[in-house]
Amino acid sequence: MTLSSSRTGFLLPRWLPGAFFAAWTVLAAAVLWWFALREPESRVVFVEMGAGGALDSSASRLLLNQQLLPWVPWLILSPYVLWFAFRFPLFGVAKWRNAALLLTAGALFIGVSAAFQDRAARRQPILAPMPAVETWFPPGFDKTPGGEFGIPLAREIGRNPQTELPEAFGLPPEVDPRKLPGMIFTREEMKQRIEAKWSVIATRSEAALGGLLKSQARSMVLLDSFAFLALLVAAHAGIFLRKARQENERAALLDSSHAMARARALQAQLQPHFLFNTLNGIAMLTRKDPERAEEMITSLSELLRIALDGERQAEIPLREELHFIDRYLDLQRMRFGERLKVEREISRDTLGLLVPALLVQPLVENAIHHGIEPRGAGGSVRISTTVEGEMLTILIEDDGVGLGHSSGSSGSGSGIGLASIRERLAALYPGRHAFRSEEPPGGGVRMIIQLPAHSFTP
Repeated sequence: MTLSSSRTGFLLPRWLPGAFFAAWTVLAAAVLWWFALREPESRVVFVEMGAGGALDSSASRLLLNQQLLPWVPWLILSPYVLWFAFRFPLFGVAKWRNAALLLTAGALFIGVSAAFQDRAARRQPILAPMPAVETWFPPGFDKTPGGEFGIPLAREIGRNPQTELPEAFGLPPEVDPRKLPGMIFTREEMKQRIEAKWSVIATRSEAALGGLLKSQARSMVLLDSFAFLALLVAAHAGIFLRKARQENERAALLDSSHAMARARALQAQLQPHFLFNTLNGIAMLTRKDPERAEEMITSLSELLRIALDGERQAEIPLREELHFIDRYLDLQRMRFGERLKVEREISRDTLGLLVPALLVQPLVENAIHHGIEPRGAGGSVRISTTVEGEMLTILIEDDGVGLGHSSGSSGSGSGIGLASIRERLAALYPGRHAFRSEEPPGGGVRMIIQLPAHSFTP
């Protein structure tokens, strides 16, 4: 099965859109048949009026369904309209052709919606309230618009005109409908009469309300047009948002690639510089202690292997950087002997965090060459790491001669080393890092690096 990857990290099967539209088409066909093609069992639904003239729950649901009927074609057609608008947007080289296609699609949408609503409306059950126990029809009253339902009576009075009326039934007190021309129908007779003559009643009602029906049809065309335009606007808003997100992702990817390339280039500057300093130290030992110089060359080969392996990636776990520093300090101890002391306070929580390769070694080298070496008695270098919140703090401190007595601008400390660290931190963590130096009260120099605490995620 072929999968497609989205920017949100989810994997979606390629067949899913086709399956969705196939299922939606089946659903749309079922809805079309149910509302517009199916013949209802009865065109008339007699509704019992409750207290105060309120409709019962079944009649209320039926009225709600009929009020929501205009939304049905918009709902079942919206996925096709959205897909069509995504497929033929109103911009680009073919925008005028797409505009013509969308106009045609809009006309089709309005026509289908209007036909659906007209056909569905003619097949919806009609509510016929039955509030009275009996109904009186004066002569010719059923020939007038709306007179087909007669005059409802409040209580059952029967058809015997000799029965005394207990009270008036919507008529003047002196009027007894049993003694007037016309007919009185019971509830069951009234239901049968309406069902038998419903086609005539419906035709007469549509003829009497012809102007209103045409006005309603024009209103529905306007509503359908607005619905189609709203779907077009929604589709194009989605297109623009997707393009903006893709452009932002592309820009971020380019910035990230540029930052990584820049960091690797700066990292590469350090390796020949570090090699020069180390070879210079070995050259000094060859005259004083050839055996120790030979040991330094052996250690240097391992150090170079580690350095060259680290060149392949801009960030490495802190434990690897510290391992590299240990090998470097082994070389320096061969040279300085007891004059060099190293203290380490490494938090276990920091060992797996990522740091730029060759980040700490130039600072240790700076502390030794510009802080400890100028002192005849030697000194100590302290390395510590901590995590506070979302930031990793790395501290390199020496008790050497201090900034004011540094031996000029040569070496990794004042030259390529510190400048490279600043540029690499700015490239990898723009606006999310700190790099500063301090002079502790007891003398020497303290270098502090703060960068985001993050680890490798597959």
